Amino acid sequence: MARSTSPLPFQLAICLLALPLFFGAESHDPSHNTAAQDWIQHSPHQEGWKKHLAQKNDQKQGHEKAPPLPLLWPVKGKKIHHETANHIMAYNYPQHDRYHNPYLAKPQEMEDQVLDAEGGGKSVSYRSVGMTKSSSSRDHDVDEIIHSVVLQGTFGEDLTMKTNKTTEYLIEYLYNATALKEKAIRVTVSSPESDFTYPVLVVVRQQRGVLSWQLPVEPPPSTRTLEEYKLVSRTLCPVENYKTSLQASHLDVKQRLFVDVSTSSPSYVNFTVKAEFENDFLLKLHEKQTFEVTPSTPVFYEFQFPDHVDMILVKANAEDDFCAMVAIQNITCPVFDSEENIKYGNFYQTMTYQAGITVRKENYPKGLYVIVVMLSNDEPCSGSFQHIFRTRRKTVTISIEEKITKLEYLAAIFAGLGFCAFFYIVTVILACVSYIRAKRKQPRERSLLDDSIITPEDLNTSGPSYGAIDSQGRNEPKDHGLPRTVSDSSLDEDDIDMLTDAESDKDIFRTKTFLYVSDLARKDMRVLNKKSQLYIWGLLTVGVFYAVPVIQLVITYQKVLDVTGNQDLCYYNFWCAHPLGPLSDFNHVFSNISYILFGILFMGVCVRRSHRHKQAVLQDYKIDKYYGIPQHFGIFYAMGGSLIMEGLLSGCYHICPNNSNYQFDTSFMYVISVMSMLKIYQTRHPDINASASAAFAALALAVVLGVIGVLTGTTLFWVIFGFIHVISCLLLSCNIYYMGRWKCDLGLFGRMKTWFMSELSDWRGICRPMYCDRMVLLLLGNAANWGLAIYGMVSTPKDFASYLLIIFLTNLLLYIAFYIIMKLRHRERLQLQPLVYLLLCLFGWSAAIFFYVHHTTTWELTPAHSRQFNQECVLLHFYDTHDIWHFFSAAAMFFGFMLLLTLDDDLAHTPREKIPVF
Repeated sequence: MARSTSPLPFQLAICLLALPLFFGAESHDPSHNTAAQDWIQHSPHQEGWKKHLAQKNDQKQGHEKAPPLPLLWPVKGKKIHHETANHIMAYNYPQHDRYHNPYLAKPQEMEDQVLDAEGGGKSVSYRSVGMTKSSSSRDHDVDEIIHSVVLQGTFGEDLTMKTNKTTEYLIEYLYNATALKEKAIRVTVSSPESDFTYPVLVVVRQQRGVLSWQLPVEPPPSTRTLEEYKLVSRTLCPVENYKTSLQASHLDVKQRLFVDVSTSSPSYVNFTVKAEFENDFLLKLHEKQTFEVTPSTPVFYEFQFPDHVDMILVKANAEDDFCAMVAIQNITCPVFDSEENIKYGNFYQTMTYQAGITVRKENYPKGLYVIVVMLSNDEPCSGSFQHIFRTRRKTVTISIEEKITKLEYLAAIFAGLGFCAFFYIVTVILACVSYIRAKRKQPRERSLLDDSIITPEDLNTSGPSYGAIDSQGRNEPKDHGLPRTVSDSSLDEDDIDMLTDAESDKDIFRTKTFLYVSDLARKDMRVLNKKSQLYIWGLLTVGVFYAVPVIQLVITYQKVLDVTGNQDLCYYNFWCAHPLGPLSDFNHVFSNISYILFGILFMGVCVRRSHRHKQAVLQDYKIDKYYGIPQHFGIFYAMGGSLIMEGLLSGCYHICPNNSNYQFDTSFMYVISVMSMLKIYQTRHPDINASASAAFAALALAVVLGVIGVLTGTTLFWVIFGFIHVISCLLLSCNIYYMGRWKCDLGLFGRMKTWFMSELSDWRGICRPMYCDRMVLLLLGNAANWGLAIYGMVSTPKDFASYLLIIFLTNLLLYIAFYIIMKLRHRERLQLQPLVYLLLCLFGWSAAIFFYVHHTTTWELTPAHSRQFNQECVLLHFYDTHDIWHFFSAAAMFFGFMLLLTLDDDLAHTPREKIPVF
């Protein structure tokens, strides 16, 4: 029989091994540890420590009886108690199971109590749940209990509560998503007692989005604010406009909105929460919406394009100049409606008094949001200017207007082309009439001309005329009735200037007291024609090399505007800017076509006139040699080409007008002014006119100075420029006065000393100029230029390019007026044709200047302040005053060119020996 094994020894061994573990565990409690008990008895903190141990034991027993509660746990039909440091706030919680958590233990039953909400006067359901948080100090550990309170809110009612670091509120709002098709929800939270040390934190949650902020509102990092904003009101983006995935695009019909309010402040802070519906959330066409904005209460509205509308203008108006920002964004969430992120939208611009953004339906097929945000300071709109001690509150009116239709677009374009086409038709009709009349009168005029032909010998024996001197000793080449046949290859610009005897010949003729055109038309005509044609090639070369990088630059500007959406880059008239294709402001670009068309028309007139002159010379070469003003058309062609280039570059400037590229709009206006003055001077000084290279070198210097003036514009620059201006006027005056015989070289001071010593003996003769007419012209010109130089140094205008253009135009107008006055003084008459051109030119410039002074933009100010000059279209709902300026100024310049072309037609059959030089 086998003996059974007893388990007693094995069990006894296990018990003996477990005894040390049991006593070791007990020793962790200070109440069971001898050393700890001795420390407690002799410690000065004995009573406090015992009390702390008693609280710990009570908490331990309470936790053993009931499991921890979840943050939000519903109890059906029960009332819940919330105990705070001030003892009690309790609310009736609705019966529902929305917060059921199957993984948590069954909650304990709590004591119920119902109180009225502070300031509301109505019962609101709530539930609180305690949560333990430990925070360490230097002396001992203290446990804090954070109570989360759940409230059921009502739309349109204020809910005023108070919170601290141990109390957190979660307010729930229920609504039907289908009822918000034309509405939006706006949440307003205020806390007058909040501060930056312990701000009140607000989190708003929806099914598809979250929004958060703090009170007081923290200003952007790059700005400085003078005011604390303790009220925030934000419109919530509709939940259906949030991006969704293909797998989960369902939207609950019954939506819940949660507003969570908390703070770290140790003391209680009052706050008020209000959620309400915005019934006027949708903007309507041709209806105005007025509202108030502050830096902490941005506003945005929704707009849907009607079926028949393809383009709209969003206009904003205000009565104060606080700086705000208007933006356009696609109907997507989130909405960028804060100062920090508003630039992340599609298009935006700063605003003081007014703003306007043109929107095309093709870019926003589902509609758009119009966002208005008031900035915390005025620096983006006004530079260093700031409003101080004024509440930053702005009343804004938003309206949406329909832009013109495609049919109106085409009608306006063809109307602009028709304006230019009218002058083409009139010119063609006049040319046909002139051709028919010339054919009828040609036999009679030919016989009269043959009878009036005067040979050089006859001219030498003719009687003296007004101011004439004896010219028997003149070394004039004999003409034997046959034209010279010098080939073009033997021509040289300086074929006379290189001869030694020619230099003395120049001194004889050009220093006479009274000069005639024959004295200054001694060079071969073909040489002068070749020299005149250099202006055309020089202009073409300069135009190509200048225009190509300009076009590239402005296209880049347009792309940057489209990519960034920053409409402050370009100074448009936003209330009358019609986009087309990639261009944001097509109408201001298109209106410059008038310069191009009038330039082409003038060059066509010059071609016809040159052809008629060549035909007349072929019939009788003496017409080109002895009669009338020498006909050189090179500068005329250059003037027409300059007008074409002005239209091209002005159009480039208007692609994105601003301070940096304004010089593109004025550069060829300098060329037009200089070419016109050179042509007037060449009329009666054909042999001594400036060369093309010298003229374009001077223009290059002017453009360089213009660039420096735009980039710097300091007082030192204005002083240097004024000095250069005055010295240039003096040197040019001396050259004109002495008909090119005065040279600026190293011997200048020696000649001046000799002249001064010779004139000192007869000091009375100094006051009597040798050339009175020229002296009058030069005195007037220098007085005007010196006055402009002094004005520039004193006022230092910001627009240096316009200032430089004024200098050129002033000299041109003075020269034209002087020329016409001197022409009448010498008993020359104005024929009907140049007189009509003169009157049309004056009328055109008067109308153009009238529309120009009513400017719609100015880049001398900031973009926001420039927009306060924006105006609506005044012609065909397409053109504004600046467009009309383009048309009238182009026509005026065309008539001015025609005036210069026909001004001396009365001298066509007058011998050059009788045409005075002035």
